[in-house]
Amino acid sequence: MNIEELKNDLEAEKFLFDIGVLKINEVCPYCESTEIYSIRRNHFKCKSCRREWSKYNGTIFKDIRIKPLKFVKIIHELSKGSLIKRISEDLEVSYNTVLKIKTLILKRLLKKLFNIDEVKSLFSVGIEINENGIDLNYVENINLEELSTLKNEKIGRLYIFKNYDIYDLYIVFSEKIIKSLEKNSVKLNLKDVRVELRMLLKNISEKVSKGKITNVDTLLFTLVQTHFINYHGNDKLFYLFLEILKHK
Repeated sequence: MNIEELKNDLEAEKFLFDIGVLKINEVCPYCESTEIYSIRRNHFKCKSCRREWSKYNGTIFKDIRIKPLKFVKIIHELSKGSLIKRISEDLEVSYNTVLKIKTLILKRLLKKLFNIDEVKSLFSVGIEINENGIDLNYVENINLEELSTLKNEKIGRLYIFKNYDIYDLYIVFSEKIIKSLEKNSVKLNLKDVRVELRMLLKNISEKVSKGKITNVDTLLFTLVQTHFINYHGNDKLFYLFLEILKHK
């Protein structure tokens, strides 16, 4: 579906119901009676216990107060790599609301892709090309002693090792400069990077050099985002974001 064709909140809400991000619970959450009815927009009431509740209970809209159309547009812009400030200004939504949605996406993305709950201040990602495409592997156990003897190509606080261990690229992310790696750091050379990974590194490098990503959470989010956009397109990333927002 072309998201740009959504004209109002009713159409956006229907879209979210159709793909399962929103789901109406047709059972009273208090007494489990199925005798419920709509009393006003977004609210139901139980005939048995007479209690009321929002139809958004159990969905992302319970905790994030935002209308469906703007929500869909925020997800769409995040999937394209737009900056939070720009999204906030263009859609006339508070910066904190966009940040909250992006943070939630990152948290659930980490769980889905890497089975981790939070990003550490020092970690690495091994990138491997195989017959099925490109795999990203989150690695917390880093052998800094061994890595300190090897040449790395540095972007900001990213230390990039080519053809290390089983990986075509091995990237160490750190919130602080790692002195033991600095002595063997050189400027990133994209010419000898495999074609499949060149655009990934190029995009990451440009964003780091322009100061658009400043912490490890954003770095990892940008890496995953850039990977999906380069190899699968914006649409797949957009629907992946929506998929991971289906459940609390």
